[in-house]
Amino acid sequence: FPYAAPPPQEPVKTLRSLINIRKDTLRLVKCAEEVKTPGEEAGRAKVHYNVEFTFDTDARVAITIYYQATEEFQNGIASYIPKDNSLQSETVHYKRGVCQQFCLPSHTVDPSEWAEEELGFDLDREVYPLVVHAVVDEGDEYFGHCHVLLGTFEKHSDGTFCVKPLKQKQVVAEDEVSDNSAECVVCLSDVRDTLILPCRHLCLCNSCADTLRYQANNCPICRLPFRALLQIRAMRKKLGPLSPTSFNPILSSQTSDSEEHSSSENIPPGYEVVSLLEALNGPLTPSPAVPPLHVLGDRHLPGMLPSYGSDGHLPPVRTFSPLDRLSDCGSQGLKLKKSLSK
Repeated sequence: FPYAAPPPQEPVKTLRSLINIRKDTLRLVKCAEEVKTPGEEAGRAKVHYNVEFTFDTDARVAITIYYQATEEFQNGIASYIPKDNSLQSETVHYKRGVCQQFCLPSHTVDPSEWAEEELGFDLDREVYPLVVHAVVDEGDEYFGHCHVLLGTFEKHSDGTFCVKPLKQKQVVAEDEVSDNSAECVVCLSDVRDTLILPCRHLCLCNSCADTLRYQANNCPICRLPFRALLQIRAMRKKLGPLSPTSFNPILSSQTSDSEEHSSSENIPPGYEVVSLLEALNGPLTPSPAVPPLHVLGDRHLPGMLPSYGSDGHLPPVRTFSPLDRLSDCGSQGLKLKKSLSK
């Protein structure tokens, strides 16, 4: 086989990024006045540059620029050490905001003072010509959270220099990894609870699914046309001092065309909505007072975990219309809602 085998797919998680440096805005700007050293000819005055870029931040940030620096990690915290203390700028503090401009006129750089091999990055030396280190300055809550932009210098034929972004890094603590796999892929805020048929992608919340029926007829994941939308809602009875340890889940179905009330109005008295993931996989936080939830039915939905129970037997399924009374519900309930697309 002439081609290399593709790397195996690995699960990834979304990082909570508080700082974003727009790497395409990184540039060198010539100083307004050329710097002349004593005894130097007027025509050979050195040209100094300012480093400028645009960034966005959702927190207070402290930015420092390093030159000819090496990278070190200690306890998960990134630090950069230049080969000389003079090869770094002063630390500049910014408040939160978008489209902010970094410009430090008091700090200049002259790449012509370095050797040609120091302008680019050498993997063997592991020395970065330019490092923009932006650290969140919000105390211990986000300690170690930073955004790093690494760059190299290039010399033009006319003797001027430019800077090119090499790569970017986000360094966050482990507890800042945001697992948003349960969020709707459209609004990214509400919990996904609607299944698309026939592709079986569980990727939408009820509000976005209802809007999608009138705007598009394609799944946002695979782009295949869908024929139906199946909403799954899980409810359980609110815990009380005399709550039983066993429960009988209930399934109820209705079409979205007949729904005239919000989801909060459809909750029976004494019940509360729980996460669908908790209904399928059991309680997310183990508690001896809360029994695990079960998903009922003689067959489980494709792509979902099968139901489970302590005794291995499932209670009979009872079906209710949206207008039926729910006064005889069990101690906990699971509500299934199906809406057909137009």
